[in-house]
Amino acid sequence: MTAHRFALPSLCVLAVLLASPAVGQESDYTEEDAMALQSCIEAARDLASDEPDVTPDRCIGIASAACQEAPGGSSTVAIATCNARETAWWDELLNAHYQSLEETLEPDLAETLREAERAWIAFRDADCGFAYEFWAEGTIRTVVATSCQLQHTARRALTLGTYLDTGY
Repeated sequence: MTAHRFALPSLCVLAVLLASPAVGQESDYTEEDAMALQSCIEAARDLASDEPDVTPDRCIGIASAACQEAPGGSSTVAIATCNARETAWWDELLNAHYQSLEETLEPDLAETLREAERAWIAFRDADCGFAYEFWAEGTIRTVVATSCQLQHTARRALTLGTYLDTGY
């Protein structure tokens, strides 16, 4: 299972992101994005024993927010691009967790994981597709849909990570 990031019906969101060559080229996360997210997760993990309310969920959106604060980061297309950049990082983590988990499970449980993952992908795509269509009358629809993709993908990556006993 790979390529969770932009499946149907969120292709309409991808089409908007790719409308500009510069935007399409920036949808991959940067080294700064990766460092910020990894540092945040590690800090949350370190604080978890002393402060149980501190969880890696607090890290979701930090790279996108920093991207949006950069010059030119506040337009609709730029915000969607920032969301897509961070989603790419979480998607890579999700895929790594999924593959590691699948390799460690007994065949029957691995099949159950595959079924769960397919159901999760369908739910994520339907949920974010609904958000996109709900806001069809405005440009906010792209921001809402890409934010939805980011939130779902990050939470799923964190959930799969807990099964691996990775500390996040």
